Amino acid sequence: MLEARLRAFAAVARRGSFSRAAEELFITQPAVSKHVASLEAELGPLFERRRRGAALTPAGELLADHVLRAEALLASGRRAAEAARDGHMGTLSLAASGIPGTYVLPPLLARFHEEHATVTIDFQLSTSGGALELVRAHRAELGVIGGLLVPPELENETLIEDEIVLVGPPSLGDRRLNPRELAELTWIYREEGSATRAAVEAARWEAGLHVTRSLELPSWEAVKLAVARGAGIAAVSRLALELELQTGILVVLDLPRWQVERMISAVYTREVPLGPAAELFLELLRSEFSG
Repeated sequence: MLEARLRAFAAVARRGSFSRAAEELFITQPAVSKHVASLEAELGPLFERRRRGAALTPAGELLADHVLRAEALLASGRRAAEAARDGHMGTLSLAASGIPGTYVLPPLLARFHEEHATVTIDFQLSTSGGALELVRAHRAELGVIGGLLVPPELENETLIEDEIVLVGPPSLGDRRLNPRELAELTWIYREEGSATRAAVEAARWEAGLHVTRSLELPSWEAVKLAVARGAGIAAVSRLALELELQTGILVVLDLPRWQVERMISAVYTREVPLGPAAELFLELLRSEFSG
């Protein structure tokens, strides 16, 4: 186990807050502050204190990289030792962005749970950026995300090729829309950090499409429901549209020069071995999407 000062430092680095770090560690905030102050007396400033939390200094970032990796290695070793001792595989710690997390992974997780009922599944749903950060901070062993560049300390395995299409209500179907007509419609987006949104904005710029009205919603189900009710149009992964296109609730819009493709990938830390449960789930993903 890491010494108390380093555990306090790691918690603040993860949470970006002394109070949230205290909640994570089940100790008081003054105790967290005391541990971090003791480290800073030796190493210099590690955090910039702000009104809403704490940000790492350059020195703090360097220390956090080593300490968080050490925590992850200890956790990985503990999981492997428990599996060898007790014959079970512990916890599958998984993070995913909206499209794979909502429309791809659930049936695979259900199958995995049926085959490995003793495994605890810790599944966190976020944006692509959020899921990537959970893996980088070692708060998830394995991530499944779409379309973002992956930093060099993470391994990146392509799973699925995905297409992003423009959809609207049935009233907009059966005709080709020009850029001027599209500019007058409300574009409905996911929040910042969504890889789909980033890809869409780049494609919209390349196609010369100007947006004057937009609406940001917190989930793909909310986006699709708003579009179906005539609130606007949206660019959505085909992986999320099977039911809506089959029933005619939404239609794919005919737009010249619109072609957006991206990859859904599994990501994990290069230097920290996956635990038994995460390794098995990664093998399931590979076998499911290998061809």
